[in-house]
Amino acid sequence: MRDRTCGFSLVEVLVALAIFSVVSAAVLALFPSIFQLNSQTRADQSVTIAARHYLERVRTQYSTQSGFDAATLPAAPAADTLNNYTCTPAVSTRPIPALADGQIKRVTLSCSHASQPTLTFVLDFGRPL
Repeated sequence: MRDRTCGFSLVEVLVALAIFSVVSAAVLALFPSIFQLNSQTRADQSVTIAARHYLERVRTQYSTQSGFDAATLPAAPAADTLNNYTCTPAVSTRPIPALADGQIKRVTLSCSHASQPTLTFVLDFGRPL
């Protein structure tokens, strides 16, 4: 006579399948938010890289006294290269009591998008000697 206690019963297989289905559904529900976060991170990285290049151009311009004293900034990065972020540069002087006025300039690059938070990049420059 054969032993009938080996193997899985139909009820055990159905319970295991139900548990697997619930866990799979929970994990699959996370995928859209993961893809959205990945897309946002990619967009932030491209804006950050463009901002670093822009601020490097400003640093090159401000590395001489004449470039520092000229109150002009390079053109902001184009929106089509920044995942449709619009960037606006601004420059202001930073008053420091120990220094004469205009010795420190703060360059701000604000990048905004209709559906994303505004990213702001700030860098201070001292007048070269």
